[in-house]
Amino acid sequence: MKTKFFSLFIVGILFLNISQAQNVPRALGKSDSVFFSQSYPFILPVWGNKAHNAKIRLPYPVGIMFNSLVGTQNLSLSDMALGFGRFSDPNGPTMIDVSDIIEFDDISAQTSTFNMRVDAWVLPFLNVYGIVGQTKKADINVNLVEPIPLEVSTEVSGTYIGYGAMAAGAVGPLFISLDVNRTYNFNPRLKDPAKILISGLRTGPVFQVKSKPGMNFSFWTGTMYSHFNGETNGNIPALELAPDAPGRIEEMQDQLNGWYDGLSAVDKLKYALVYNKLNEGLTNISEGISDGYIQYEFNKEITKPWNMLVGAQWQINYRWQVRAEAQFLGDRTAGLFSLNYRFGIKGKNWFSE
Repeated sequence: MKTKFFSLFIVGILFLNISQAQNVPRALGKSDSVFFSQSYPFILPVWGNKAHNAKIRLPYPVGIMFNSLVGTQNLSLSDMALGFGRFSDPNGPTMIDVSDIIEFDDISAQTSTFNMRVDAWVLPFLNVYGIVGQTKKADINVNLVEPIPLEVSTEVSGTYIGYGAMAAGAVGPLFISLDVNRTYNFNPRLKDPAKILISGLRTGPVFQVKSKPGMNFSFWTGTMYSHFNGETNGNIPALELAPDAPGRIEEMQDQLNGWYDGLSAVDKLKYALVYNKLNEGLTNISEGISDGYIQYEFNKEITKPWNMLVGAQWQINYRWQVRAEAQFLGDRTAGLFSLNYRFGIKGKNWFSE
């Protein structure tokens, strides 16, 4: 089955997650007498003038960050159902529960994605942001063990949007940040977007360059939690499933028959109804290839949702920062690279009085 069919089971689950990119707090530069002698020039963050009066050099309140991420995410699927329908039939197909007979070995997605994030410090310790991105390339590997041994490697792409917030502060020489974001990942094959929740906790030291007050280096370690919405459904046209049908459909039926013939007498009785429905559905598709499609429903999850991370940032000056981060352990391995530009919107600082 050289198809894109099983790849659709994890379209929209990709990093996305990979779509997360947080700021770390900027180290406080040495007091600049000229800067602090004037009133705080920007409208954000709220109470920014109070921090300014306390001789705390806040980062520029607004930022535009560009992120690139490559990595691998392992997944597991359950509660799968299939249906065989015709686009000309508005009623849709009857779904067949195949959870007991379909067995997946390893499912992984190797992806390359990029996004843009716009953020603002609304409070001196709270940052909010929005994300828009594109999964440029995702090589998906699916190993199906039952009822048809199968290895599928295919390539898909998609877009995503999202939002998030980060709280940050310092404890002695260490900064600490807690970030939470949600993204909505779209693909033409999915009826609803895949929703991904990611949270991260980071902490580490910041080293100031004495000769350049605006420059510093930050290093951190931490942990990250990822969660997907459990239910996914969509469909794929039969022509994409089997372009050389009906010969390919017949081959699929032969493989299904071989699986059923290899069952014990007890299991044949147990799975006879499902087997007959699958055979009937394949026959229905072979008789109307151009009009047929397969509907699918399943639950997805990350078996090990927690992973570790390490990272570093070079703040070139108060406006420009570059950073890199590695995520490992758990079911996720990824590398992130970011470029950030910061600026402020001038005006009376909100709630400064």
